[in-house]
Amino acid sequence: MINSVRNTVLFLLNKDNRGYITPLEYNYFAKQAQLEIFEQYFSDYSKSVNLQNIRRKAIGHGDSVSQIQNKIDIFTTSSTLNYTDVSPTSVGGLDDYFILPTNLYKLVNITYKSKIIQGVPTSKFDMLVNSNLTAPSVTYPIYKRNGSNIFIRPLSIYYTGATPQHSSEFPVICNYIRKPLDPIWGYTTIINDPVYNSDSSTNFELPSSDEAALVIRICKLAGLSIRENDVVQATNAMEGVEYQKQNS
Repeated sequence: MINSVRNTVLFLLNKDNRGYITPLEYNYFAKQAQLEIFEQYFSDYSKSVNLQNIRRKAIGHGDSVSQIQNKIDIFTTSSTLNYTDVSPTSVGGLDDYFILPTNLYKLVNITYKSKIIQGVPTSKFDMLVNSNLTAPSVTYPIYKRNGSNIFIRPLSIYYTGATPQHSSEFPVICNYIRKPLDPIWGYTTIINDPVYNSDSSTNFELPSSDEAALVIRICKLAGLSIRENDVVQATNAMEGVEYQKQNS
């Protein structure tokens, strides 16, 4: 799809000699367009759920909630969290933490021994840990998040004595929605012209049903880049038609 989208974009831009975008520009626009459509999934999903709740959305083949969910599911994955021992002389220290995956977009949950670790606000974390009534346990663990770092209690999840509990046998698992991979239109230069090379390319991760939306958004970005107002206006109109098709 990475090549067919580019061919369509170049055809539309060159149709009236509006301009040309280089492979580097195309890859930049493709990355931005894919990210915008990907992020749109979540607001569209929320709107569709609300409409379905008030019975203004169809079910079955017209169930946009399931359709959007299926698109999001492509990016749903899990990973074992890496543990950082801040002070090796004091295993299971208060400053020890787990690191979230670098490609994380939205956190779903964190589990330990198949139990969900409850996330709590930083402002309440210490209070819960130090309370006799709400102190976390291995059965009911909690965590707080500080950027990409996750602090979990009780400390026995880190270590019991000198024995690591977050081993391959009992890992801390992060279930999350990852960011899409950056699309790359790879090429080989032949007689000063770039020719598509699938071996050095990375395809879009969006489903084929979003190909038209990708073309529209890339053309729009290209129109802004080459300062062609008619391209921007045309793609705005196309974008409106595409939105109506998806939400009808």
